[in-house]
Amino acid sequence: MKYIIYIILFLLIAFAGKEGYDLFQMQKQQTALKEDFAEFNMINHGLFNIEMWKDKAVGIFDKKIKNFKVDPKMYQDVNKQLRVYLNQVYDDYFASGTLVDDLLEEAQKSGKINKLFANMIKGSAKDMLKGFDLKGKIPGIADQLTQEIKSNEHVIKGYLTAELDQMLFDQNDSQYLDPRTELLKKYAAKDIESASSELKSEIAESEIFISDKIKLIYIVLILAFLIAALSFKWIEFKALVLSFTVISVVMLILGITLPMIDIDARLNSFNIQLLGEKMSFDEQVLYFQSKSILDVTDTLIKSRGIDTKIVGVLVFLFSIIFPFFKLLLSSLFLFMDRIRNSSLAKGVIFYLGKWSMADVFVVAIFMAYIGFYGIISSQLNQIAAGDAYSVDTINYSRLSPGALFFTSYCVLSIITSIIIDRRQNKKAVA
Repeated sequence: MKYIIYIILFLLIAFAGKEGYDLFQMQKQQTALKEDFAEFNMINHGLFNIEMWKDKAVGIFDKKIKNFKVDPKMYQDVNKQLRVYLNQVYDDYFASGTLVDDLLEEAQKSGKINKLFANMIKGSAKDMLKGFDLKGKIPGIADQLTQEIKSNEHVIKGYLTAELDQMLFDQNDSQYLDPRTELLKKYAAKDIESASSELKSEIAESEIFISDKIKLIYIVLILAFLIAALSFKWIEFKALVLSFTVISVVMLILGITLPMIDIDARLNSFNIQLLGEKMSFDEQVLYFQSKSILDVTDTLIKSRGIDTKIVGVLVFLFSIIFPFFKLLLSSLFLFMDRIRNSSLAKGVIFYLGKWSMADVFVVAIFMAYIGFYGIISSQLNQIAAGDAYSVDTINYSRLSPGALFFTSYCVLSIITSIIIDRRQNKKAVA
């Protein structure tokens, strides 16, 4: 009977380990997708990018220019001003004879006409001009000029567009190169919007698979734990503790390799009114980080500051090395008299095991999460309180699977230490 139980426990734990590896790969791919999505929509590429403001402003101005029409009342004013101007010209040059006199004087100077003929024309010029009734034709001329101006509104629009381009896009400025171009090629997308939409769909789809995978692993490990605990009468005490230890190892590996916290703060939308038109910036990522314990340790150790290196080493020792060392000693304690008689091994398993830095680290993770969540939420709410603009903020920060498995390891590790401790106390009394 006990061998059947051993086989079942082995198969369940092995299956959980295999599924855990698949979960690690899936989580790694999802994190990469989230990082690319964050890069596509980082706020410094959108809301904080003057080139994006220019493009959006040009779109609004172009729309306004295309819909530009001169008020009919303005054409009426233009027509009135033309009539006043033409009447003034007629009185100053035609009715007074000044225009004819100037023309004849120029002709005399150039030798095109003699002085006698010029004097003859001067006397009859005013009467000839009155016969043309030019003054009566002024209203019609003014109407024709007004209609000509009205029919050339597109020329005015062209001038406005040219001036706008010259104002916003200085020819001396270097051409803007979007740093996301290479990332866009990676996904073979035609633009940022389509790439972001595709990534968002992939992330949501992977989230479902990861959630199902976590549930499956947890169910299998809990089932293995219950089978081992309920089969205590049929299996040896050593096998029971060894089963708990192996389950703890699986949870510990998943806990330190999977992300602990996703810190993701976004402006879901930012809208501002410009010339009566809404200028929008959607999905602006303020900050994104998704790190496992191993990632954090690696980052701290590789940093320049000696203080952060020391913290990195301490995290590595107490959250990675010490937990594995404690689990190893717990197993060897059952099988080796030398380890069983060692005061160091007893101290690690029975005393430090219960109050290790691994357990404290889990509390720190929760506290950091609560702190980050509160700070980000309060700051986003303050940003959204503007009157001249509208902001829709979203905080996607959350605890990731690594925190769940690491916490589970800590609990199971403490249970295992308590079981061994009670066993040893019973033997000592006996």
